[in-house]
Amino acid sequence: MKKLPIGKQEFKGLIEGGFLYVDKTQYLLSLAQSTVPIFLSRPRRFGKSLMINTFKELFQGEKELFKETYAYENWDFQQTHPVIRLDLSKAGGDRVEVIANKLLELIYNAAEDLDITLRETPYPDIAFDRLIRKAGKGTPVVLLIDEYDAPVLNNLNKENLSAIKELLREFYKMIKADEEYIRFIFITGISKFTQMGVFSALNHLNDITLNEKYAGCCGYTAEEIASSFIVQIQQVRKKQDLSEPEFWKKLARYYNGYSWDGETFIYNPFSILKYFDNKGRFIPYWMETGSPEYIIRYSADKKYDLVDFEQVKVSSTFLSKRDIDQATPESFLTQAGYLTIKKREEESYTLDFPNDEVRRSFCELILNAQYTVADADILDVQEELNKALQKEDIEQIIRQFKIIYSSIPYVHFDANKTEHFYSATLLMYLQAAGFDASPERLGNKGRLDLSLRHERTVYIFELKTDSAQKALRQIKEKNYAGAYRNKRVIIIGLRVDFSERNIAQYEAECL
Repeated sequence: MKKLPIGKQEFKGLIEGGFLYVDKTQYLLSLAQSTVPIFLSRPRRFGKSLMINTFKELFQGEKELFKETYAYENWDFQQTHPVIRLDLSKAGGDRVEVIANKLLELIYNAAEDLDITLRETPYPDIAFDRLIRKAGKGTPVVLLIDEYDAPVLNNLNKENLSAIKELLREFYKMIKADEEYIRFIFITGISKFTQMGVFSALNHLNDITLNEKYAGCCGYTAEEIASSFIVQIQQVRKKQDLSEPEFWKKLARYYNGYSWDGETFIYNPFSILKYFDNKGRFIPYWMETGSPEYIIRYSADKKYDLVDFEQVKVSSTFLSKRDIDQATPESFLTQAGYLTIKKREEESYTLDFPNDEVRRSFCELILNAQYTVADADILDVQEELNKALQKEDIEQIIRQFKIIYSSIPYVHFDANKTEHFYSATLLMYLQAAGFDASPERLGNKGRLDLSLRHERTVYIFELKTDSAQKALRQIKEKNYAGAYRNKRVIIIGLRVDFSERNIAQYEAECL
C-alpha cells in the first residue's frame, strides 16, 4: 500500500518516495497546449503547488516519474524546456522594500537553477526580464508562478497595500513584454484574477477558475477516492462498522461539496488524506493548522450572520468585479474556500458552505475573530454539553446554553436585540463545537429556530422574548417535529431576556 502524501508538494519526491498520486496529468496535458497564459484560482490546500511542480517535471522530460499516469503514453518527453518556477509565498513581508528584495532573491535562485548568471539590479522587474530572456533565448522557457497573490493577501487592510500591488504589476508586466521567449505560462493563486488587479497588463490571460472543463483539476472527486484509496476505505469501514452507502454518506456530508461550476463536486485533498491517516476521525483538518492571518484580519470587523450565507444568490461576475481587498463578503469567502458554487444558472450562481467541515470552521473563525471567544471556551462547552445530551439532562443542556451566551461580549447583545441574533449565535457556537445543529429549517407550516441531533434523539428549540410556553406551543402548532418521525424528539421552548442577555426560562416536553 502506497503512503499517503500528506503535505507533499514535490512531484518527484512524491513518486520516488512511494507516495500515492491521484493522476491529474490528463488535465495538465490539455492545459499545456495553450498558447496564452493560464491562471487558476483555488483555496489553500487544494494541490496548486503540486500541480505547478508536476508541470515542471513534465516539461523537463522526466518520463520515468510518470510511469503510472496518463501522461506516460500521451506526452512527448523528448521536447524539453527550461523551467522558471517562482513561489511568491516566499516573498513575505509588510514593507515594499522587503518584498522587492525577496522577489530579487527568488529570481536569482531561479537563475542559479538554470546555470544562468544575471547582472545585479535593485529592480525585481528588470531582473525578471533578464532571466526570461536569457532562459528562453535558445529554447522557449516555461514559466510557473505559484501563489501570485501572497504578498497582497499578507497585507490586506494595511496602508502599504497599494504600493505592493504596484510593485507586482510592474513585475508581471514582463510576462507580456517577453512572451516571444516563453513556451507556456501557468499561474496560481487564492484570489481570482481581475482586469484591474496586479495582472492588469495581461489582458490576454486565460482564467480557467470557473471553467467546467477543469472543475476537477484540483482536489479529489468521489470516483478518484473510490479508485485510489481502496485499502483505506476498507480499513475505515471495518473499524467503524459502516456499510458502503453509510460510509459515503458520512464522508460526503463532512468533506465533499466544493465546486467551481455547480456540477462537479470535489473533496479537499488535505482533509481526505488526514481523514484516512487518522483512521476515519471526522475532524476539521482544513483548519487544523489555523486560519490564515488575512482571513482573520478581514473578518475581525465584519458583522457576519451565519444564515446570510445559506443559499445566497450572486451574479455570474461576482468573482471578477473587484480585487480581493475590495471584494464583497460572498466573493471573499468563496475565494478563501468558505463558500462554494452549489448551482449555476445562466446569469447567476447559488453559493453555500461546501460541507460540515467548512461550516464548523467558519463558525469557529467568526467566534474567534468577531466575538473574541477563546477556543478553550468552545471546548469546555463541547465536553459538558456532550455529557448532558448523552443523559438527556435538559437542565444541564440549558445551563450550557447560558454559558454560551455568557461567553459573548455584552456589546454584541446590546447592538442586536432580536430573537434571530440569539438563535443565530447559539447555532454558530454549537456548530463550532462540532454538534450536528441546523438553522431555521423551513417546514410546510413555518420555520423552526434550531434543531440539534445527538445519536437517535433530536432536540427542537424555539426562542421567544415573551414566553417559553408560547415558544413550546409554536413548535407543536407548526408541527416542526414532523420531519423527524423516526427519531426520539424533545421539544424545548426558550425565553430570552434582552436585559439579562441570556435565557430566562425554558419549557421542555418529550414527544
